Amino acid sequence: MSESEETVERLMTVSLSRARPAPRYRRTDRIVNVLKENVAHHMKVEVGEVKISQKLNEELWSVGKRSRRPRISVKLTMDTEGVVTVKLPNEKGEEEEKKEKEKKEKETKKEKEEPKVEAEEPAALEQKPEEKAAPEAEKPAETKKK
Repeated sequence: MSESEETVERLMTVSLSRARPAPRYRRTDRIVNVLKENVAHHMKVEVGEVKISQKLNEELWSVGKRSRRPRISVKLTMDTEGVVTVKLPNEKGEEEEKKEKEKKEKETKKEKEEPKVEAEEPAALEQKPEEKAAPEAEKPAETKKK
């Protein structure tokens, strides 16, 4: 199966106004529940099947427990098992992050190897002109002696 058949992705903006009636000291707790309920309704799954990413959770809690945002845009991803993952729109999945880390590691390895090669070549180039210059300097001196 291709990756597009395995997962379903959607972008969605969720209004968090339903958290307003909750007591101030429970606002962000209520926001998390409102978000899960909304996502479960739109993706047609149970609330227990909705998972919120760590970065999204930190974003919700960044304004504190008593304050709230009016709305938030999220990216929904449902896998073949029916589990819906809710992320920020610009947040990457775990697999994508692993691939990027591997690419960066390969690039750094290549960069570490390349300077060694480049450092050797200029040293070799510098020696060659000196070798050529020395015999040429001796030749004119010899010709003058004759």
